[in-house]
Amino acid sequence: MALRIFSVTGEALNFGGRRMATIMRVSWLPVVLLLILNMATVFAYLSVIAGEAITFSEISTFTRAQQLLAKFAPKGFEESPMAMWSITAGNLALQTLLIASFMAPLIRYAGLGEKPRPGAVRLSFGPDQLRYIFAGTFSFLFVAVLVFAPIAAASFYVLKYILAALSQTTASFPDPNSLHTIEVTTVGQDLASRGASWIYNLVIPLATVAPVAILMWLIVYLHFHPRNRPAAPERRNPALRAAVTLGVVVAALGGGYLLLRQTVLSAFQTAASVGGGTVESLAASPANAILFSGLVIYFIVGYFNLRLYPYPGVAVCRKSILPGKTFKVSRGWDIIRLQIILLFVGLIMFLALLALNIFIFPWVFSTIDLFAQAVATSTRLVDSGVTADWVKPLFIWISNSVKILINIFWTFFSYGVLAGLYGRLYRESERDETSNRVAPHGPEVWRRNGLETEGV
Repeated sequence: MALRIFSVTGEALNFGGRRMATIMRVSWLPVVLLLILNMATVFAYLSVIAGEAITFSEISTFTRAQQLLAKFAPKGFEESPMAMWSITAGNLALQTLLIASFMAPLIRYAGLGEKPRPGAVRLSFGPDQLRYIFAGTFSFLFVAVLVFAPIAAASFYVLKYILAALSQTTASFPDPNSLHTIEVTTVGQDLASRGASWIYNLVIPLATVAPVAILMWLIVYLHFHPRNRPAAPERRNPALRAAVTLGVVVAALGGGYLLLRQTVLSAFQTAASVGGGTVESLAASPANAILFSGLVIYFIVGYFNLRLYPYPGVAVCRKSILPGKTFKVSRGWDIIRLQIILLFVGLIMFLALLALNIFIFPWVFSTIDLFAQAVATSTRLVDSGVTADWVKPLFIWISNSVKILINIFWTFFSYGVLAGLYGRLYRESERDETSNRVAPHGPEVWRRNGLETEGV
């Protein structure tokens, strides 16, 4: 089995576009509630920060409220952390429930052809929604707690010990004829003066990160085992696979290091100058440690994220929280294809949003402005050259309503594309490798094959 990049990408985008009527019917109420929830959350934050109730009577526009929150949020978390974090947790919980209410039926529609139940006002919650929440939460917690946290903790202590070693003070006697002339320096400065700072700058960071880097190499080595590559040759050469995967890991870490090295080093220049040392002696070593450990964490976390990415779709479509064939979707070379699919979908969505803001929005609002000017001119003709007071407020409301509708429509499309992608990845996991055919979907296909859409 091999993921077909353009087929999967196209089907996800196609589902978001062609099934728009069903997507809107199922998700319009939760999406509207999400928008209201986000507005209420912003004003709740501002009320905590100000110490009194803040509403639209105090701040006329939501955009202004968002700007004020961005400016004063650090103050709120510093002075009232319990209230601010409670609002954050409540907002996150309610958002999760609302999103799950429509994502679960849309995923089943995309994956099985099981059309959501009829009705224009729907706010469902049941076993499918619970499976969707569990799968998404488990994926996040697994990566955060079991993968990211241990590696990040180890990297933190590595950096701490390197900094402690570099900051140790030493005494030297620059004048051999006088024991009273003492020069106090740090280990880092002393090594730099002797041209041996490479020991702390490169050797020690590499040695301390080496165990985690070896773990990364073992993950890559095992991932590309021949049993995970259906088209792999029968003759197996573990030594060659070990050498190739080691080269890939070294190249990935080395390439990332070269790309980010100057950026991270510049972040330490101020601290180095304050400490009285040079960038080479004080900044390079912790910067290298952060770079190496950060790159290893990035690649390992990204690997597990990709392996678990199809899990919500599989859990919802299989009506089971067991992973089933989740890992089948990203085994072998398919993990790279899956990453390319996600990049393609994200890039296309970004370009579409860019076109919306650059071309569609200006055209729509310029048209509204022309209508506003025409109406204002008409009122002046019938009212002795005075523009009616209702013209400006009316078209401000029209303009804001159009902005809201376009954003809601874009939200529908975005969630539809995500549901389409989850549904297709589920069917990829169920693909029959002997025939290399993706499991069919859609009510028409099931009826043609004499099958029911429910319980498939």
